[in-house]
Amino acid sequence: MTEQSLLQDANTTLGLDMPTSQLLDHANEYSLHQGQDRFQEARPGDFWSIECVDVYKTFGSRPILNGLNLGIPEGMISIVLGPSGTGKSVLIKHLIGLLFPDAGDILVHGDSVPRLTTSQLLEMRRKFGILFQDGALFGSMNIFDNVAFPLRQNTDLSEAQISDVVNQRLHEVGMGHANELMPNELSGGMRKRAGFARALVTEPEIVVFDEPDSGLDPVRTALLCELIKQMHAQHGGTYIVITHDIASLHQIGQYISVLWKGRIVQAGSRQDMFSSDNPFVRQFLNRRLEGPLGMD
Repeated sequence: MTEQSLLQDANTTLGLDMPTSQLLDHANEYSLHQGQDRFQEARPGDFWSIECVDVYKTFGSRPILNGLNLGIPEGMISIVLGPSGTGKSVLIKHLIGLLFPDAGDILVHGDSVPRLTTSQLLEMRRKFGILFQDGALFGSMNIFDNVAFPLRQNTDLSEAQISDVVNQRLHEVGMGHANELMPNELSGGMRKRAGFARALVTEPEIVVFDEPDSGLDPVRTALLCELIKQMHAQHGGTYIVITHDIASLHQIGQYISVLWKGRIVQAGSRQDMFSSDNPFVRQFLNRRLEGPLGMD
């Protein structure tokens, strides 16, 4: 089955019913959410690498994830796009089991993350590689040791084998010359690339990019996105890019989910999303002033 036909099936979306407890003055904004309610019925089987099913998370009295239904397709570059403060970072923490939902479920390759034992959770996390916003490099280690760290912690590879893998990954991201440099000697773009090499070093099945454009100018963001596309073509796997950058969506997005107020507004292929008649999606993707998204 072609990628386009898979996306056609996956883009089947149903309207979300407003909870009875929802205040009436929120009715209009939540009627804009037409996301992946019952998305499993749209595409059963192993199409989804990760599934969030009716996920709720509240901090204090503030709802962050509010009945989230989200599917991340296997083997594709998925973009989770949304305004700042809409729950994207909280979502990442749920995917890797750093936070657990108050209600609902998170499934990674069919396994319920909240129901995993501690040892199973640690094993599940080995499926993930993560590129954090600032690269999250250890300031006391040079770049080689930063990239080697996951291999030394989680594998039985010899130092010679580790050296081969680390040098290969650094070379792939254009950092083969930087082994001995310290993180404070790198530019923001170089730190991102070093962090990318570390995210790939254990050959993870799922790679998560947390706001990869953060702190980068448009040119370096475009270069990093091109690198993401190249590495995905070379290594495969499921890539999840969490961002609010529309240019990144244009450049690398194969499947896009728009997140707002803790729910998926709509999800589908890039073409589907840019032809959407949903007022929020249309406003956000086209940077329009008029629409349901305001400054609050």
